[in-house]
Amino acid sequence: MAEEKEQLRCLDAFGATGIEGILWSKYLKSKHPQVTIGDIKEETVALIRRNVRSNGFRVKTEEKKHLRDKEDGRMNNEEGGMDDNGAGDEETEAMKKPEIEVVCCDANVLLHQRPFDFVHLDPYGCSVQYLDAAFRNVPKDGIVAITSTDTSALYGKCPNVTQRHYNGYITRSEFMREMAVRLILASVVRAAARCNKGVDVLLSLVAEHFLLVVVRVQRGPSYADACLERMQGVIHCQLCQERVFQPNDRMLNENNYTLLPCTCHVGTPGKTATLLGPVWSGPVFNLEFLKRMFSACRGLLVSPTTRNHLKTMIQEAQCPAGKSEEMCEDDMDNSCQQTNQNPWKKLKTDGDDGCQSQPHPAFYYNIHRHCAKSKDSPKMQKILQYMRKEGYRASRTHFDPVAIRTDANLLQLKAVLQKYSSQTVN
Repeated sequence: MAEEKEQLRCLDAFGATGIEGILWSKYLKSKHPQVTIGDIKEETVALIRRNVRSNGFRVKTEEKKHLRDKEDGRMNNEEGGMDDNGAGDEETEAMKKPEIEVVCCDANVLLHQRPFDFVHLDPYGCSVQYLDAAFRNVPKDGIVAITSTDTSALYGKCPNVTQRHYNGYITRSEFMREMAVRLILASVVRAAARCNKGVDVLLSLVAEHFLLVVVRVQRGPSYADACLERMQGVIHCQLCQERVFQPNDRMLNENNYTLLPCTCHVGTPGKTATLLGPVWSGPVFNLEFLKRMFSACRGLLVSPTTRNHLKTMIQEAQCPAGKSEEMCEDDMDNSCQQTNQNPWKKLKTDGDDGCQSQPHPAFYYNIHRHCAKSKDSPKMQKILQYMRKEGYRASRTHFDPVAIRTDANLLQLKAVLQKYSSQTVN
């Protein structure tokens, strides 16, 4: 985005210490971004201003006061017949410093007042009450990043809170982390659609105590309608953990249990499955965007943990099939460099809705839960090779380190594990 825009307007709506906005100004210095850091507490805003100055930046809100003080100083010097050249040089040097705007304002009010090209919402707890304001003025191709920390509601511990905040139902399961991401994206899509806008999902990340989703905004009712069509319920078997998206048919299905590949409902019909959602059923990664991020990490002080997370998400977005092997880091760097030749234009042409022509499969399966108990299961890398050998797409997932993402259903996965478990040698 910084390469496409002449001057990027960035907003950190919940500044706290202001470190995020300061890093934007530092690493995008050549692009001269207009960085705004906001917070509703006056003592927090005072802390942010001190941090901005201590990092070599100028606070934009103090510019008018500085100019007034400068004019008053000039008038006093003229009256007293003195000319302090040293002070004037210091003032000139101070005015050359990059500036960061720091405001004491509610996030909803600030988002309604003016547009921003990049918005990061990182409130304490739930973020849905800020989504309408975030999508109200965001321009075409603007990016909105949403961080949520209300994991008790998103992981099914408080279903009544989940219903109030996200207008959906979720339960604890082996794939609950991805369900939480898709539940947030469903709220994002609804908020964007109310403003006649659609979204392209660029990134989804689940860490220990927070969930992050990043979307790119597309303007127009057609984009909004296309995104709303991807809102679906999930039929979830509580016995074997099988799951499948419920079709968006206008006509009622006679028996939704027939949509599940498993046969758990035969013994106890009507008591094994539950309907979750509605959630976002589209891709939760954009492969080209992730490659660009991985390429940009080479010039930054990025921790090995972050690089490994990005590598896993790139493999997850690809989810290769056949005889494909995992790319080594050098091959991934070369691939990312080729992608970065014309980055933003390529992002815009990835499919009709900005997604890949063959998006990654939804959800994943925990290997420890579904492996054969009486046999030694293969190592994770071997399982991926066996799945691809059988013609299925398979990859690791950052949502669960002992799970794999695959387009095979649970019965097919168990058949592959059963077939190759006996061939494993301790």
